[in-house]
Amino acid sequence: MDPATVEQQEHRFEKALREKKGFIIKQMKEDGACLFRAVADQVYGDQDMHEVVRKHCMDYLMKNADYFSNYVTEDFTTYINRKRKNNCHGNHIEMQAMAEMYNRPVEVYQYGTEPINTFHGIHQNEDEPIRVSYHRNIHYNSVVNPNKATIGVGLGLPSFKPGYAEQSLMKNAIKTSEESWIEQQMLEDKKRATDWEATNEAIEEQVARESYLQWLRDQEKQARQPCKASATCSSATAAAASGLEEWSGRSPRQRSSASSPEHPDLHNELNAAKPPSPGSTAALALTKPPSPCAPGTSSQLSAGGGRATPPLVSLYPALECRAIMQQMSPTAFGLSDWDDDEILASVLAVSQQEYLESMKKSALHRDSGSDKS
Repeated sequence: MDPATVEQQEHRFEKALREKKGFIIKQMKEDGACLFRAVADQVYGDQDMHEVVRKHCMDYLMKNADYFSNYVTEDFTTYINRKRKNNCHGNHIEMQAMAEMYNRPVEVYQYGTEPINTFHGIHQNEDEPIRVSYHRNIHYNSVVNPNKATIGVGLGLPSFKPGYAEQSLMKNAIKTSEESWIEQQMLEDKKRATDWEATNEAIEEQVARESYLQWLRDQEKQARQPCKASATCSSATAAAASGLEEWSGRSPRQRSSASSPEHPDLHNELNAAKPPSPGSTAALALTKPPSPCAPGTSSQLSAGGGRATPPLVSLYPALECRAIMQQMSPTAFGLSDWDDDEILASVLAVSQQEYLESMKKSALHRDSGSDKS
């Protein structure tokens, strides 16, 4: 056949396989090893692995010489040694050996869409066949299905299937992504729990602080109220203490002269401060004196100006201070006993005098305020 006819025939063959079967013919190098190159392309995915395929095929023939030697007319050892050379063509015996070795059928196509010959393996399976095309009665090419992977099938790898590696990688990637997502969610939950605990602690601390401040304010208010109620008693006690200090600081001569008739003012104050006898009428009058701060009656108002006269001043604060001092220890004032009535009377007199002066000042202050108005 002329080259133009051969070229047209090859073109029609490739077009028929592509349109009817979806197969593609891959051109192999024409160097005598085309059959092994076509098988290496479909098993290893690389036609340059043809030397490995040839070696395995020859080794398999030698191991099964009892069977394959029946199909060789020449010496079988001589045949194997010749076929081991890279430029030596392969034939039907090598195809049958490779079909059994890879346990994949070997289909041979020649200018048609159906195989002209098929070599089967020992065990039946559903693996994709090894497909080769035969051209011009001297050359083999590889026929592949682009929609189905066949590389690695038949190499004896455990549980190997086409596309299993990609599926395994995808499953591992999904598993890793899910684990990472779960860990991230756990971390977010832990952060939210930590934030809630911190917020709760801050709220509790703020409530405790506010409660403590309110307690301090209540204590301060309670501390201010008794101070106002005991102001009169404190002033009387302070006056008695100051009078006692003044009397203690005097010499015996000054004390005797102060109680003599030459000093009628002080003598009268001391006598006025002395408590009356139990049988006297003054004792009955002073048993429950009215409060100095009580308002006066209508009879106390003067007829002319309408001003109220100051109320009668009682000795009740002096008697109260006397009772308080008698309950206290005399040693706190540098004395051995309270038997000395003159000392106690002088202290009470000084306290009563200061109390009278304070009452006079308050009365004058009220009078001046009413005149201004």
